[in-house]
Amino acid sequence: MRLDPLLYAHPLTGAVMPVTPDLLAETYLAPRPAAWQVSEALDDPAAPWAQSLAVAPDNVAATVETALREVMQAVPDLDLNQLRPDAMPDSRARWHLTALHQVWQRLGGLPPDLATLRHVLTSSATDAIASLPLLAQSPDPFSRLTEDALEARLLAHHGPAPDRALQGHLARRPVGALQGSSLAHVQGGLTAHRPPMPRDDSLAFVALPGPVEAASYAAALAAQMLQDGRADAPADIAILHPEDSLHLCHLAEAFSAQGLPLSGLPGAPATRDLAGEVALLALQVLQDPAPAMALASLVSLPVMPWSSTTGAALARDLMSGHRTPRAAGQLAGQAADLWSALQGGARTGKQLAFKLGLLAESLTDPQTGGTLRRLQSIIGDDAPDWPALLQVARPGPASTPMPVRLLHGVSLLPASVLPWRGAKHLIVTGFSAGQYPRPSAPSAFFLDSELALIRQHLGLILPSRAGHLARSLALMERQIGAASQSVTFLAPRLDAAGNPLALPLSFSLIAGLLTGGERDLLQEPARHGSTPVAAAPALPAPPAAIVLNRDLLRLRLDEAGLSQPQSPSSLETLIVSPLAWALAEMGAADTPWEPQALTIQLKGTIAHHVLEHGFPPGPPPAVPDPAPHFADAIRRHAPFLAAPHWQLERETLLREVTRATRLWHQILTEEGAETLQTEVRLKVEAHGIRLKGRADAVLRLPDGQLLIVDHKKAGAAPRRARMRAGWDLQIALYRAMLLRPLRSPGDGLDAIVGQTPAIAYHTLNDGTLLQSGLTARSQGSPRVELVPGDISGQAVQRMQDRLAEVYQGRITLNTSADEAFFAKEAHLTPYAFDASPLIRAFMVHLPEDAA
Repeated sequence: MRLDPLLYAHPLTGAVMPVTPDLLAETYLAPRPAAWQVSEALDDPAAPWAQSLAVAPDNVAATVETALREVMQAVPDLDLNQLRPDAMPDSRARWHLTALHQVWQRLGGLPPDLATLRHVLTSSATDAIASLPLLAQSPDPFSRLTEDALEARLLAHHGPAPDRALQGHLARRPVGALQGSSLAHVQGGLTAHRPPMPRDDSLAFVALPGPVEAASYAAALAAQMLQDGRADAPADIAILHPEDSLHLCHLAEAFSAQGLPLSGLPGAPATRDLAGEVALLALQVLQDPAPAMALASLVSLPVMPWSSTTGAALARDLMSGHRTPRAAGQLAGQAADLWSALQGGARTGKQLAFKLGLLAESLTDPQTGGTLRRLQSIIGDDAPDWPALLQVARPGPASTPMPVRLLHGVSLLPASVLPWRGAKHLIVTGFSAGQYPRPSAPSAFFLDSELALIRQHLGLILPSRAGHLARSLALMERQIGAASQSVTFLAPRLDAAGNPLALPLSFSLIAGLLTGGERDLLQEPARHGSTPVAAAPALPAPPAAIVLNRDLLRLRLDEAGLSQPQSPSSLETLIVSPLAWALAEMGAADTPWEPQALTIQLKGTIAHHVLEHGFPPGPPPAVPDPAPHFADAIRRHAPFLAAPHWQLERETLLREVTRATRLWHQILTEEGAETLQTEVRLKVEAHGIRLKGRADAVLRLPDGQLLIVDHKKAGAAPRRARMRAGWDLQIALYRAMLLRPLRSPGDGLDAIVGQTPAIAYHTLNDGTLLQSGLTARSQGSPRVELVPGDISGQAVQRMQDRLAEVYQGRITLNTSADEAFFAKEAHLTPYAFDASPLIRAFMVHLPEDAA
C-alpha cells in the first residue's frame, strides 16, 4: 500500500486533495457493484480453511478476504484471467493460491472500492466528467501494481497538475530539523548507516510510570513550551499517539486541565446499526445454551425496556457468573415477560418467531425492530436454520466520526497515518513495544519464501513481513520528520492494566545513531534535559495507604443493618490485597467481558457437585457412576459445555472427575470414614466479624474423630507448602465456624457441634488428603498425609492486622515486593493482584534493594 496517497489539484481552486474511490466513482460514473460477500464462496471441502470454517466462520471469512484483496491488487488490471495458479509448481503456495482463485471465480466480481478502480482502468479519458490533474510525486516503493496502474491511467487522462500546485503543496509540508542537530541526524533515516553523533536538546526520551502520567507530562510539557517561548502558539506543538480510545481520553483530560485545545479529537459519536445488533444478539441468545456475553450485550443495549442502570446491573451479574442476576428479580410487566422469554432458547420456528416478536414489541425504539420482523417472515415451523438467520441479522458497520481539526490547537497525529501537518515540537506518547512501528502479523496463507516463489513463477508481488516492516519504519521516519525543532519520546513503564512494557524497536535504531548507546538515553522526568521538574510537575510519591475514615467492614449491610458476613475467600483477598478486597466490598471490582471458558474454578465447581451427590451422608457406597452427576453439574453450572465443540474438554474433565471419584471412594473405604454432612453451610461470629462459609464434607472416623474436608481441583504440592508455611486460612476458618456456629432449625449440625474437628484438603488431581489435627491412629489410607505444626498462624495474624486496619478505614496498598512474597514465601497464589487493573496501578514501587 502506498505511503504517499495519490493527490490531485482542483482545476479552479488549486486545493490539493487525495484521490479516493468515492471521488473516482463520481468522476467516471462507475456502476454500483453487486453485493460482494466472501462468506458466500467459502463452502469448499477441499479448501485449506475447510475445517476451520465450521468453528469460526467470521474469522475465516475475514482472513480469506484480506488475503484475496492482496492477490487481487497484485494482478494486472484487477483481471481474474491474469491469475494463473496452474503455472506454479506443485506446492503449498499453489494450493492456497488456487483456493483464493476459486473464491474469486465464485464471487465473479470485486469489492466496491476495487470494482471502481477496475472501471477506471478500463475507461477512456472521455468517460471522465471532471478533471483530476495529478501532482507529480516521486516513485513510491510501497505502492501495489494496481496503484501504479491507476496513477499512470489518471496521468494519461488528466495530465499533471501545474507546478505552482506542487510547490504550494510542498511549502505546506514539514521541512525537518536544522542541519547539525541530533534530530536532523535521526530524520535522515532510522536504518541508514551513518556515524553516531552526540544527543542534544532536540531529542529527549523520558520514562514515566504509565499512560496516565505520560498524558499529564505531555500536557504540562506543552504548557511549559508555550510559557518559555519555545512555542509561539499551540499549533507549534503536535502529539503523535497510539490509536486507542483510552489513550485519547487520557490526553483529552490532561490537556483540558492545562487549558490547551487539541486539534484532531474524534467528532460526534459513531452511529451504530442497533437494529442489526439487537437481531444478531437475540439469535445468539436464543440458541440454547446462550453465551453469557451475548445475553449481557443484549440486555445492556439502550433500546431495551429497562433503564441503562438496570441493563448495566444485569450485564455485570451475568459476566460475573450469575445465571440469575439479582436485578432480574426487580423487573415487572413487559420487561419481566421479555427476560423470561430470553431464557431457555427456542427449539422450533414457532417458538423463535414468538420470542422475536415479543422482543420487537418491547423495544423502546420501534424502528429498531425492523430486522426482527424480517427474521420472523422467513422462519418456518420446523427447527430454525440458524446459519441462514445469522446471515440476515448481520449488523452493518458503524460510521467512523471524522476528527475535529482546529487551526489553533495542539495537533493530534495518529500513529498509523502520515502527519496531516507539521510542528516545531513533536511529543511521542505510548513509546513502547508494539508501537512505533506496529508489528505486522504473519500471513495466514503464505510464508515469505512462498511469496518469493509466487513472484518467481507468476510475477505477482505480494507484500511480505519484511515489506510491512520497511513500510512501518518509513512511516515513522516521515512522522518524526514532522518536527522542525524537537521530539520528546514518552515511554510508559506499565500499560493501563499494570503490565510491564518494553521499549520499541525504533528506540534501538535511534540509539544506534547517537553516541552513548541506549543506556544513557532514557531519563526520568527530573533529568529531562534543561527542563526543571516544575515544568512538568513531578508525580507525587504514592501513599502507603488510602485512609477513608470510616468502618469499611460496614460497606455492605443486610436488612437488619448488620454488616454482611465475610467468606474465607474474601478474607484471603484481604490478606493479599486490601485494595482488591475494598473494591469488591464497594461493588467496584473489575468484571472483564470475556468468552465463557472452562476455568479452574469451573472445573472445581463441577467436581464438587459430582462428589457431593455421589457420596451422600452415610457409609461410603459402592463406587458411584459420576456420569449422571457430571451431566447434571453441566446443566446447572456450565450449560455452554454441552455444545458439540466443547466435546474434547468435556470428555477430558469427565475422565479427571471419574478418577477423583474412584480415589475418594478408596480413601473413605480405607479410613472407614462415614460422611456426616456434605455442603455444610456455616455462619459464625469470630475475630470480631461475622463469617460465612460452606464446608464440602464432614467425616466421622471409626474412633469418633471429626474431619472437615474441602475438595480442591489441584495437586497436593502447593497446598502442602502453604500449610507448612503457616499461611493456610480457609479450612481453619471452617473449623472455627463448626466450634461455635450460629444455629438454625434443621441445619443438620447436631452431631458436629461441641466437638473439636480436624481439618483436611482433598486434592482431586492426585487423590491426596492433607490433614491437620487428627490424633495418632494405628492404620488408615496411605493417601492421607499429616501436615504437622500450626498451618494457619501466619495467615490468621495477617488477617487480624488487616481487619483492624479496615475497621479504622485504612486500606494498605500493595508494594512491588508483595507478589513475590505471597508466591514464594507464603505459597499463596495471589489471584487478588489480577482482580482489578487498579491494584498494580496503585502499587508502591520499592527500590530494587528493598524488593
